[in-house]
Amino acid sequence: MSDDSQNNTYDDPDAFRTLAGTGTSEIKVEGSRFLGEAVPIGTEEAAQAKVAQVRSDHHDARHVCYGLRVGLGAARIDRSNDDGEPARTGGFPIWQLLSTEEIENALVIVVRYFGGTKLGMGGLKRAYRDAAKAAVKAAGTTVRHPESHLCVTVPYERYDSLERFVKALEIARITDREFGADVDVELAVWSSKTTELKRRLSELLNRHRDDFNFAGD
Repeated sequence: MSDDSQNNTYDDPDAFRTLAGTGTSEIKVEGSRFLGEAVPIGTEEAAQAKVAQVRSDHHDARHVCYGLRVGLGAARIDRSNDDGEPARTGGFPIWQLLSTEEIENALVIVVRYFGGTKLGMGGLKRAYRDAAKAAVKAAGTTVRHPESHLCVTVPYERYDSLERFVKALEIARITDREFGADVDVELAVWSSKTTELKRRLSELLNRHRDDFNFAGD
């Protein structure tokens, strides 16, 4: 096993930074309250539903601005909404924060309760950005890896070896197993490393003269 457990640190060209969880914030500027909420999000539809929920929860607020980045690469959707604030002073600085920090699949909403004092364009931008930044900090960030699925069938006597082999790898994890005549194992593997995993499993196969059936990435 020592050969198989070496050199298990990989670069993933598809890896992306996203929110680790949800986070909230509250700041006050010249009497106005800015309430921030940062949430991981998977689709634009889910983001719009979340915005609608926040609007309903804060129906008495003056503005509900947001910035959104969802999808990866060419499929990414970028959205911002100033919700009645002067152009590019509400939602845009929120989106700009996500873009600058390279945070993907994330929605940040900032609700403003007007305090009676106008802040000017510069003041608005800073306030929305600061509330968004505090919410993102509260949520934390993490690195995710797009995954594909690989099914492997292995005899019972080789299952423990396979399990140890996968646990030693950074690029894959066992997500399900079914015990029948043999053991059917479902793996989640970094999409960019599917070929690499197959190669390494084949090396394990050759060493033990077992038979692996690959089905569906």
